[in-house]
Amino acid sequence: MEFDQEHIRQLYLQKLTNSLTPEEEQELEAAMRSSAVRRMCRELDDLYASPEMQDLLREKPTSTRWDELVEHVMEKEEAVVIHSMGVRRWLMAASVTLVVSVGLYLIWPEPRQQSVNFSALAAATGKNYDIRLKLSTGEEVALTGAGAQKKIMAGTVQLSNQNKTLRYEHGEAHATQWNTLEVPAREDYNIVLSDGTEVSLNSASSLRFPFSFNGSNTREVEVRGEAFFKVAPNASKPFIVRTQAGDVQVLGTSFNINTYQPGRLSASLVEGSIKAVYRGDARLLRPGEQVVNQTSSGMTVRKFDEDEVLSWRKGIYYFNSSSMVKVAEVMDRWYDVQVVFDNPAIASYKHDGKLEKSVPLEDFLEVLRLTQRINYRLEDGVLHLF
Repeated sequence: MEFDQEHIRQLYLQKLTNSLTPEEEQELEAAMRSSAVRRMCRELDDLYASPEMQDLLREKPTSTRWDELVEHVMEKEEAVVIHSMGVRRWLMAASVTLVVSVGLYLIWPEPRQQSVNFSALAAATGKNYDIRLKLSTGEEVALTGAGAQKKIMAGTVQLSNQNKTLRYEHGEAHATQWNTLEVPAREDYNIVLSDGTEVSLNSASSLRFPFSFNGSNTREVEVRGEAFFKVAPNASKPFIVRTQAGDVQVLGTSFNINTYQPGRLSASLVEGSIKAVYRGDARLLRPGEQVVNQTSSGMTVRKFDEDEVLSWRKGIYYFNSSSMVKVAEVMDRWYDVQVVFDNPAIASYKHDGKLEKSVPLEDFLEVLRLTQRINYRLEDGVLHLF
């Protein structure tokens, strides 16, 4: 069903100020069945979370008069005006499209946070962010960085490393010769297996696999972290993904696996059919369903939002009433920065919005500062939130 996006935006702005009529409430509820509308509303939540922004809404909740409202607040505000972040830049970081005047600035009565140079931090700590392939022979092959090559020979196997994707001709390789593709924090990478199965690996993830599935009745791989699979069909040779928290069996399908949390497996089915197996319990999934296992309560099956679960493949992570602990985990994986809560209460804060890997982390931290009043500083390679 198509919705007038601007009309729904205005309804949601009214909802934020508790000024909806019962009829408008029903209209908004119907519209929010759309994942695109829910995403837009999350972005509005992110923008208008602070008391100051709530005041703006109550003053005149329309995007077309945004510049007038900012000027009004600037006239009322007696605190020092800090030119810390242009409205246009901040709105881009919050991913909300509004018409604003160039040159206007948000005001905030707190000092500017320390600028965080994460590239300099990586250089200072000597961290290596190269994607590497560890061969069954013990040899390591760099797939990114100064030593990376586009064409590599590994025994009888010809490797092609181009466009962040590894392909190969398996030659005489056997299914017992396992290799490990390691993707560090901040990076992502793709691989096409010998049967044509495509695998996308998220940051801080790894895939163990053989160069060939010859000599085996199954096609087996092992995953740690998060990966998206598009499995090549082969009814006579089932594809099995093994994890530390359970296995997923398929014939030909597309699905996502997340094992970041120790002892927990989340498998989300996009196409086809998969069977999740955990401690003798087996669950068959249909497209649009997700199975989650918990060590204490076994497996549960539920619906999932593709925009939220699969957005990492586009370099985006959506937070939906997520705790700051969850936010910190994602920052760690995508930017390789250790996060410490100097104020323990921050760990329980809830955040709605999104993080884009292509955008500097400092922009996201500014959003947290402006919307949640969370300050930050970098000290000895640790990001402190307070």
